[in-house]
Amino acid sequence: MRDTTRSHWLRWVSLILAGLLIIGAAAGFFWWQHYKTTPAYSLALVVDAAQRNDGAALDRLIDMDKVVDNLMPQVAKTATVGLASDFASGLRTQLQSLAPGVKASVKQTIREEIRKRINELAGSAGARPFFLTALAMPFKANISESNGTAKASINDHQVELSMERIDGSHWRVISLRDDALATRIGNNIVKDLPGSGSQLDKEMRKQLQENLRKLPLLP
Repeated sequence: MRDTTRSHWLRWVSLILAGLLIIGAAAGFFWWQHYKTTPAYSLALVVDAAQRNDGAALDRLIDMDKVVDNLMPQVAKTATVGLASDFASGLRTQLQSLAPGVKASVKQTIREEIRKRINELAGSAGARPFFLTALAMPFKANISESNGTAKASINDHQVELSMERIDGSHWRVISLRDDALATRIGNNIVKDLPGSGSQLDKEMRKQLQENLRKLPLLP
């Protein structure tokens, strides 16, 4: 009789444990499906694509045209910090009135530097699976979401990304705020700009290059 009671009790315990496991697995599944619709998950995809050097995936996850357009004013602002107002105004005018061919070259320079910076931020993949990268993302970045837009701050690098929802479950990076990156891009652009005549005089170039050397460099 005692063995029968014990067997009956063990059967009920087994059923309860099995039920809890099923409920836990279902809850985990639905949570993961929801998590895949969040900015954190899309940001983890960006990191994963950068670590794998998957350019096609990065193009799907990053609206590079918008990122470049949003970064150009920051590059101009960073490049003119500390310059006399007339020189600063002249440089901004110069950047805004570039010939189409030169502007295309400038944008290509920015694109390449952005890709390089994303690879730097992503770091090496090592042996960590994507699942762990995705789970760690909310702890690596401060992410806030509101009305179809999101901001992610990576405090270790003083970088802020803006994202927008492109459908019900996917997000795309549309801007990147990074003073160190803007400095590096500004330095590269100035070296390639025409340096004489009415476009950009030698004194402006000299002051700008001195100013850029004082700004923080990328690690």
